[in-house]
Amino acid sequence: MPRKPSQRLPQAAAAHARLDALRKELLKFTTEFVAIDTTNPPGRNYLPCCEFLAAKLKTLGLKPQILRVPPHDQAPLVPGLDDYPRYNLVARWDVGAKRTLLFTGHYDVVPATSGWKTDPFKAYVKQEKLYGRGTSDMKGCDAAAIFAVQALQESGQTPPWNVELAFTADEETGGYAGLGWLVKSGALKADRAVLLEGGSGENLGIAHRGVLWLEVTVHGKAGHAANPKNGINALEKALPLIRRLKRLERAYASRRSAYLGAKHARRPTLMIGGVCGGGGKINTIPDAFTFSIDRRLIPEDRLSDVKRELAEAIKDAQREDPDLKVSVKYPLYVESGHTAPDEPVVATALEAYRAVSGKRAKLRMTGGFTDMHFLTRDGKIPSVGYGAQGGGAHSDLEFLNLASQVQTAKFYAEMAVRTQGER
Repeated sequence: MPRKPSQRLPQAAAAHARLDALRKELLKFTTEFVAIDTTNPPGRNYLPCCEFLAAKLKTLGLKPQILRVPPHDQAPLVPGLDDYPRYNLVARWDVGAKRTLLFTGHYDVVPATSGWKTDPFKAYVKQEKLYGRGTSDMKGCDAAAIFAVQALQESGQTPPWNVELAFTADEETGGYAGLGWLVKSGALKADRAVLLEGGSGENLGIAHRGVLWLEVTVHGKAGHAANPKNGINALEKALPLIRRLKRLERAYASRRSAYLGAKHARRPTLMIGGVCGGGGKINTIPDAFTFSIDRRLIPEDRLSDVKRELAEAIKDAQREDPDLKVSVKYPLYVESGHTAPDEPVVATALEAYRAVSGKRAKLRMTGGFTDMHFLTRDGKIPSVGYGAQGGGAHSDLEFLNLASQVQTAKFYAEMAVRTQGER
């Protein structure tokens, strides 16, 4: 007789009870994890962080591998940071199964913002929330996955799949030397994956938007401000180009992704000028003006098409002004990632969520980008994204909801024992 989706499996129930007993140990581990400053850029303390995680995983009987990205691979992926080697960690709980389920998350964090009143790497608890840089994004989720494995082991459970854990570098700057490198290198053996972010609460992530960053420089000719016609003002040249680029938004308004998410996330977006500037002196005609473009891609977009679309808009502006000289750089580009809603791993995740919460999760696309695209596009690994609730990511007073962390660990345990239902 088929089990009801909301039914908690006995082996998971035992792991749930063990996770409740491990709350204090989980909090201590997460606090120590946060204390390792893995700010990226530039990529601090990556090796000590991996060694810290490896030490914990060894206590679970796993044999973690710390994999350094070779310098010849790192150089083009992370230009100018040769003094900051990139490391990733992979560990497996091999139970002799034919297939493998991966849990993966990044360990790097964004720089601390100026509004912190305390040391962001000395986490503290207040009203059942753990405050510190990286608590929510996403060391608390990494810790939850490790403790889900510990709880399964200590409650005497053997999952029906091999469980693979991967903790990776550089997600905050694109992930190319992190999960991207791991997938490309063939170091992962996964058939399905749970990305430890990209959804939370009642939202289960099955897609994320991609992004293309451009750095556009308009070139002019310097001259004295007393005689403006004796030079070419790069800022004035840039203004018609910016207006031309903004016309693209009209087309975006009529396009909507089939993947559900926040209203703004279901459409392509274009934001100009997050970084901009030029010139060097008030009375000197600026010979260059640079501005950035942040173009968000829905899953139906293709990066190559978006690049072409923006390049054509620039060419149109140049046809209108033959003296317009422009150069373009692409600091970051990330394809969107998505898993079809009818993939078995999605059904498994819905069952796991209902078993933990008693409710049905909502399938959602996140408006930002994650590492999911490396799994779904490059690795052809159907994946879901789910992590603990928190707030303040990338800003002041980042925090992790401790009750949600434990609930999320229970969800991960449920995922591990329910994979036998896949075909």
